[in-house]
Amino acid sequence: MVGLSLIALAGMQAQMSPPILWLKPSGEIEVAGRPVEAKFTPGASRVKIPGGFGFDFNGTHGGILLPDLVPLRLTGSMTISVWLDLRGYASSGATAPGAQVLFRGDDRGGLDPYSLTVHSDGTIFFGIDDSDNKTAAVSGPISLNKWTHVIASFDAIHGQLMLWVGNELVATSNTKIVPLGELDRKSAPGIGIGNVQNDHGPHNQPLNGIVADLRLYDTPVEPDMIDEEAPPWVNIPPR
Repeated sequence: MVGLSLIALAGMQAQMSPPILWLKPSGEIEVAGRPVEAKFTPGASRVKIPGGFGFDFNGTHGGILLPDLVPLRLTGSMTISVWLDLRGYASSGATAPGAQVLFRGDDRGGLDPYSLTVHSDGTIFFGIDDSDNKTAAVSGPISLNKWTHVIASFDAIHGQLMLWVGNELVATSNTKIVPLGELDRKSAPGIGIGNVQNDHGPHNQPLNGIVADLRLYDTPVEPDMIDEEAPPWVNIPPR
């Protein structure tokens, strides 16, 4: 009971605090509560959806790129909350069998502190890597052609990863590792949304679909701690 109380308290604190990264339905992108100018590479764009704007990725090479900003260098608890309308799982032209939703890393193979990735087998994967390149992860199935809410959470205090898809807890895992902090300054470190962090690097893992209301918190958060009402775009009939 004590453990559950601590988790609930952490969730309440996250609910009262804004995300450290937020792709807002207004179309703005904020880091630590301040608007930032992100780089949109060809194939990534803002699109109108009911209730505001989403961010569309065409599955070939596009992404939204941010520098490796200090507030996003998380080495402890975190939560990624995002609405996804996927058209496909992974591109055949990608350099890995997965498409990035949110990624922090550099051009080296592995050593990616955190990533939320759609895999070609129809699953969504949330993973963290430590400084020894050890990985802890959870994954579960996700559908195409319909809006789906995904929440991926890491509770560093209790060493637990959790994944919700459509408000259903689909996977949990216990771990002793935590995300590494420092990336290689010579290997183009950064944040990628809809792809990896460097559009001129050796890797290409493009998303095929629309992202809406993506939030990154620096605390563990559960579904009922974010919003009580479903956003307007979920009323769009499945294609």
